[in-house]
Amino acid sequence: MPKSEPPKGNARRAHLCACPDPTAHPELRAYLGRQYVAVRATHYKVAIRAMRFAQRRIDDLTRDNVNLAKENARLRGTLKGRFALNVATPVLRNGLGDRTAVGSYRESLGELVNLVNELGTRARVAGHANAELFLMGPVKLDIESLWAAPPATEEEGQRRDDIRHRLSIAHERELLIRPDEIGERCRRQLISDVAGSGVDTSVQELVRRSPAARMGTVRRSDDDD
Repeated sequence: MPKSEPPKGNARRAHLCACPDPTAHPELRAYLGRQYVAVRATHYKVAIRAMRFAQRRIDDLTRDNVNLAKENARLRGTLKGRFALNVATPVLRNGLGDRTAVGSYRESLGELVNLVNELGTRARVAGHANAELFLMGPVKLDIESLWAAPPATEEEGQRRDDIRHRLSIAHERELLIRPDEIGERCRRQLISDVAGSGVDTSVQELVRRSPAARMGTVRRSDDDD
């Protein structure tokens, strides 16, 4: 009977045996020596399951890291491109005919423009609910307060009512706080509509009520006498 010989050819550096009985290969063990690695089949299956679970967790964490990196880059880009509009005006720095209330009123309007302009950024950073509440509260109150005089015409009153209606309807508010190009267009339109809803009427009322105007009226009356 021919004598059995150890396996020849391209033998692997080590043989990982996952047989139920890893001692069942005496020739292979004799040939490989210390390079022979024996693992019970049950232990092998447990290790494979653990490795697969670990790989799935690594894949999930990798996706999370990629998503967080994208979100971080998007927020950085948003905040980097965000800047407050300059509300100071050189034209009204010293007031209008010594009436400083007009210049202050103009700066208040500029601050309102900033608040409206930043609604998209607020929605992106603090959440849509926060931005909508801010629009329904501070922004709406500021708009109502900046109408410092009753509407001069029926059309002007209708424009104010349209703005009030826009701020009271949920889907209209959702458009105003959207952090995208659609939201930007809606915010620009709101700013334009506010500017045309009685700013000139309010300015005229501020001029009429200003101390300088009253003193001028008194002086003209004295001259007439």
